[in-house]
Amino acid sequence: MPKLFEDFKVPSLDEWKKLTEKELKGKDINDLSLWLESDGFKANPAYFREETEKLPMYGKTIRPLRFDQQNNDWLICTDVRVEDVGEANAEILHKLSLGASAITIDLNGHDFARDEFNTLFDGVIVDAIAVSFCNAYNPLRFQADYFAWTEKNGYPAQDLMGGFWFEQMNADLATAIINDNDRHAFGAVGLDCQQFYMKGANISQQLGASLAWGNELLNGLRMNGVSFEQVSDNLGFSLAIGNSFLPEIAKFRLMRFLWARILQQHGAASKRWKTWVHAQTGERHLSSLDTPVNLLRENAQAMSAVFGGVDSLTINPFRQDEPELADRMAINTQHLMKEEAQLDRVIDPAAGSYYVEHLTEILGKKAWDFFLEIEERGGYSACTADGFLEDEFAKSDEAYYKEVEELQRVLVGTNKFPSPFENSNDKVEEE
Repeated sequence: MPKLFEDFKVPSLDEWKKLTEKELKGKDINDLSLWLESDGFKANPAYFREETEKLPMYGKTIRPLRFDQQNNDWLICTDVRVEDVGEANAEILHKLSLGASAITIDLNGHDFARDEFNTLFDGVIVDAIAVSFCNAYNPLRFQADYFAWTEKNGYPAQDLMGGFWFEQMNADLATAIINDNDRHAFGAVGLDCQQFYMKGANISQQLGASLAWGNELLNGLRMNGVSFEQVSDNLGFSLAIGNSFLPEIAKFRLMRFLWARILQQHGAASKRWKTWVHAQTGERHLSSLDTPVNLLRENAQAMSAVFGGVDSLTINPFRQDEPELADRMAINTQHLMKEEAQLDRVIDPAAGSYYVEHLTEILGKKAWDFFLEIEERGGYSACTADGFLEDEFAKSDEAYYKEVEELQRVLVGTNKFPSPFENSNDKVEEE
């Protein structure tokens, strides 16, 4: 059989660029960046093998930076907020019945009494799922009480999974929590870096601020005698997911690569360059006008986090007025990604993509530069106290909403393609 393409010459990269510029009537292809001011970076609309193979990170995968991971699996996580302990228990049981494998319990500042654990976890097999907590009244005491309760009820310490998420944390408290935790699978201290996204930070700012916070805490932990093994087993990061699909994939890959670089520079052995990475769909991009669109938006966000290799994932309810439907769809979206799309089977699926590899390089440099700037200004706490971080995030936030208002950036259902039935239940019912 004849080889149909043997007479076709494969064009070189230079030839392709010259032809493209000719079609563009002399305009440089490098001026066609798809990204806007608030994104904080520029990238070409296309990249090729010859360029990609020259990148320092090309060919590297995140697999060695994950905990004993032989695939791309992640925990299906959901949130429960404690207003009433009995109602919270019912919500936990319901969400577990939908197929959640991890629960984050917002303690809502509640000062838990020991006997309330029986009510909160009635019917819950806590060593069969990952149970994490946030907004504890006294996290050190709560951890001690929780471990005492699990021991009393016969749950093996080594089988407990989960941890605590914090929006603020200092080295002394972190040291006390970690030293009180001898459960290998219970990662005690998680840094909730979603707050940076909520304040308007772009991707490189989110990463740089997260690294600076983690580095400051790492310095304090090491001064307090905490080993790299304890750091690796106990310290994690939670990041929000934005709407830019490919850059978000690069963001989650970079969180592991850049944190490993920090641990390396501190002198940690390569087997300790690991951290838990949690992702949660970004509420800042949810639409209140056309809520069904949120379901589609969050599906794309969740896929970008999964391609980026997260350890656990929370999809927020796409609407608040129908919690039963919203919770079911949020959890089933993850089941679909695993059971039907089989995204849990492919290790680091974005590795080798010319475009994602270049975004990883570009955003990595931007994030590292922002991290170094924070360090030069005295570190994370100093830049938080003097307002530097808040000011930088505000600039990105202002640019973002200006782009939305001027239709440079599209939010489907909000500033373009709005629903004809927005805020009109009568019209929906008539239809």
